[in-house]
Amino acid sequence: MSEKHSIILIGIKHCGKSTQAKALAEHYKCDCFDTDDVIKELTGKTPREIYNSEGRDSFIGAEKTACQYLSAKIAKERIIVATGGGLAENEGAIRALSSNSIFVYLFIDEKTACDRIISEAKTDGDKITDQSSLPSYIAKKNPYTTDDVRNIFHTFYEERTSKYEMLCDIKIDQKNNSIEKITKEIISKVDLL
Repeated sequence: MSEKHSIILIGIKHCGKSTQAKALAEHYKCDCFDTDDVIKELTGKTPREIYNSEGRDSFIGAEKTACQYLSAKIAKERIIVATGGGLAENEGAIRALSSNSIFVYLFIDEKTACDRIISEAKTDGDKITDQSSLPSYIAKKNPYTTDDVRNIFHTFYEERTSKYEMLCDIKIDQKNNSIEKITKEIISKVDLL
């Protein structure tokens, strides 16, 4: 592996970043961090609480601060970082993580990603019964049905995936592969750099 030694996992919500971060940390015998956990540790609030009570700008600031905190660790040692799905929209956070790091994009198809979001949503048949069970960016558009969720998610997915493509050093198309197979693919590609 080159001197770009830390691995930053990026991708849409529910693509498996936290799971892969733990597996990679075990392989490389290093620490792993989740930016959402670091935000909570530094602010006492979850990213969702910040976003909903203080707005998008406050959340972006908190995420940038969390990434600057992790950047200090990256300067000293290899770490694995699972980022929030919105990192691609946060230039300051990206800059903080980009030194000595490899950005790995965990790609999953739109249907799989949306199915995972809907599986966590509180519903009665096809109707959404609790907006707070959805990601904030979907909930704020007040979807009434799971079809509404899919329509809102579609535009969002298109925008985000193009940003991840531009940002990444390595793209991993996870298809329906096992966690172990995906981990091995990441390691083999990272170790070639």
